[in-house]
Amino acid sequence: MKKTVFAACLVFCLLSTGCGSNTNNEAETSSASTTKATTEAVSETNTETEPNTETTTEATAQNSTETMEETTAADVPESETQSNADQSAPTTEQAQELIRALNMMERLVGAGLQYDADTVNTVNGTDYYKVTDSDFSNIAEIRYYEDKYLTQDIISERYSALIDGNSPIFIDSDDKLYMKNSAKGFYIFSDAEPNIEKTSEDGYSILADYDNFGAKETADIRIINVNGTWKICGISFGL
Repeated sequence: MKKTVFAACLVFCLLSTGCGSNTNNEAETSSASTTKATTEAVSETNTETEPNTETTTEATAQNSTETMEETTAADVPESETQSNADQSAPTTEQAQELIRALNMMERLVGAGLQYDADTVNTVNGTDYYKVTDSDFSNIAEIRYYEDKYLTQDIISERYSALIDGNSPIFIDSDDKLYMKNSAKGFYIFSDAEPNIEKTSEDGYSILADYDNFGAKETADIRIINVNGTWKICGISFGL
């Protein structure tokens, strides 16, 4: 009887020890699996969130190039852009200088210089008054100005009465410039952003706005290059 009880107890102890061993193995296996899964998840997350250095660098380089191109285009002066498009065309500055010269010629033909009404010289029955304006001091200076900016054709057509003929607008007297009182309205052309167009094989047009006694209109100022100098050769009004 005692042997039987002892054997039963021994079997019970062996069974108990075996269950304990299995439980620990399962726990260790479960712990290892959990650790492995966590490591893989962290690795996967890091891989997904890690920035693509190559893509970012390419995008930054592209944005820098585009910004540089936009800045360069914006910084190119209008006259330089126009010159690049047509090397033979007058620059904006040259066109503006011609417009200002034309305004002066219109002022002269309109007898628009300042004068001293008390200093009079009568020639062939026409009264001439001493010019006090500082722009010109004699007819030689007026003639030089004409020749510098105008062709002979437009001088003969539009400005021949300035210093030529039997009764010109200006004369020299006592080494001074005199002007007859024949004031009349004259045109003033705007030199702001003139539009330059090629209109013939050897010539261009400067399209400039002017005030036609209250109405804004556009004039076609035709120019040609004479021995390296741009000159006005004709004008058409009211385009």
